[in-house]
Amino acid sequence: MKTIVVTGGTGGIGEHTATTLSSQGHRVVVTGRDAARGAQALARIRANSGNDEVHLALADMADLAAVDALADEVRERFDAVDVLVNNAGVVSHERTTTVDGIEEDFAVNVVAPWRLTTRLLPSLRAAAPARVVNLTGGSPRGTLQVDDLQAEQAFTGLTTYTSSKLAMEAMSLALARELDPDEVTVTVVYPGAASTAMTQAMDPSDLPGPMRLAWPLIRLFLRDDGGKSARKASRSSVFAATSPALDGQTGRYVTAKVTPGTFNDAVLDEASQDRVIAEMHRAVAGSRVAGEQ
Repeated sequence: MKTIVVTGGTGGIGEHTATTLSSQGHRVVVTGRDAARGAQALARIRANSGNDEVHLALADMADLAAVDALADEVRERFDAVDVLVNNAGVVSHERTTTVDGIEEDFAVNVVAPWRLTTRLLPSLRAAAPARVVNLTGGSPRGTLQVDDLQAEQAFTGLTTYTSSKLAMEAMSLALARELDPDEVTVTVVYPGAASTAMTQAMDPSDLPGPMRLAWPLIRLFLRDDGGKSARKASRSSVFAATSPALDGQTGRYVTAKVTPGTFNDAVLDEASQDRVIAEMHRAVAGSRVAGEQ
């Protein structure tokens, strides 16, 4: 039985990921922001998987102090972590900064998974060979705004979200370069489009100008489908977390079809990776947890 942490596991793709992993007999720790919603998700996952080894840890991934506290809690409660699935994400409707003064998309989609991963490295190494699985999103062929990673010059919901996810991919490859693959591997997964609470909350203002013309069709696709598309989208995360095919493999990309994929050229550029890492360090240096990098 492996111990697997799934952030944002109280709904959507994360909950389906947690349910499948739990049904396979693993101990699963799901994270969420709300205690009541978390308790409800915990009950659903246990009932649907037939496994009582499902645990809840509360944390707001937009708050670095909360991310640090989450890492501390996991390290205290569990001897080791075999797999960390960084599933939690956000699409902001307008440029907003967190309690740490970091643009919200960059904070949740890039800094938080990096911070949690690095804080949990002792637990991951204790389970070696361990895995880190990072979920991407948006348009795989979008643009990494390497000169505007915190959307200080321009903000558009989906464009900024896509850039933040590409930045997360760059961060993932930088981590893969740094970590010994015999100890911890890093995989990026693209779940594909799915109807979730996050996507259902989108509106036309989140789209780049030309895409707004297609909003009536997009809205139809985003309507609640009872979790069908989210369940399908969780396949790539489950595969990356458990498949023997990825043993010892790091810096890999798994598509929504659960096949090997390729990274955006900008993400593969080591100079871009280094700039993302530098921006994360700058963001943390200006936060409430400054000095704890």
